[in-house]
Amino acid sequence: MDPLKKNEDGNPVRHSPFKTILNFRDLGQSINGLQSQIAFRQGKDYDAKIRQLAVNLQSEDSVNTMKIPNIQYHEINLNGSAYERTLLKRMKYLSLAKLISLMALGRQTQAISVLGKEVIQPGGLVGQAKDTIDSSGIELKCILEILSNAGNYPIYFHCTQGKDRTGLVALLLLVILNIPLDIIAVDYMASEGELLPERGDRIQELRAMGLSDDFANCPPNWVADVYHHITCNYGSSNGYFDCIGVGRDLRQKIKSNLLETPIDGT
Repeated sequence: MDPLKKNEDGNPVRHSPFKTILNFRDLGQSINGLQSQIAFRQGKDYDAKIRQLAVNLQSEDSVNTMKIPNIQYHEINLNGSAYERTLLKRMKYLSLAKLISLMALGRQTQAISVLGKEVIQPGGLVGQAKDTIDSSGIELKCILEILSNAGNYPIYFHCTQGKDRTGLVALLLLVILNIPLDIIAVDYMASEGELLPERGDRIQELRAMGLSDDFANCPPNWVADVYHHITCNYGSSNGYFDCIGVGRDLRQKIKSNLLETPIDGT
């Protein structure tokens, strides 16, 4: 069976049914074997009328304080203090001193630019995901625990664009569900076209952060490279999940919640 759902013309099902919500998609709408209408991913928190629980992956300073009534929110900073410490440890002494000085003066954008140019830019989007995998295990476990609770569905998770942090959560979730990597890559790459209307504005934001225009893209090798990092450093994907405390029982609950025909396994 083809893991991608197709329409009557034999083309992959269109990801977003909305014209005003960028990068929104129902994971079960486009991937065979997954239940529809229970797990969604998107960019900004535009609208949540069809969902009951939201997992916000944005940093604390970018969280929109406006909340939609009757929606239960879990705000999890995927790039929190542990991730920040990982980056700061790589900075040269003079650069770190400059960053601290700029922050003390309230010049946060310039401070972030120093960090971006020296630490984030060299690793690219793949390096950013690797750092999150290695340093944000507590946060990722929390997200997967939420996804293991059948009472939390329907659910959607989002960040700012629904591409990088959301993409990483989607990758881990789909790996647990035994979805082939090439299909996970198709889901990830869909974000590039979905986000074209905001590309110009996003590039300006990235440049202000000391990052190149490439950070607005979806690298074709992203899924394969991130998965390779997991298997090389933790032995296997299950080895990584076990390392962060997402054991077999928890993974099985996620499968039971999302697969049309849950199967036993690791």
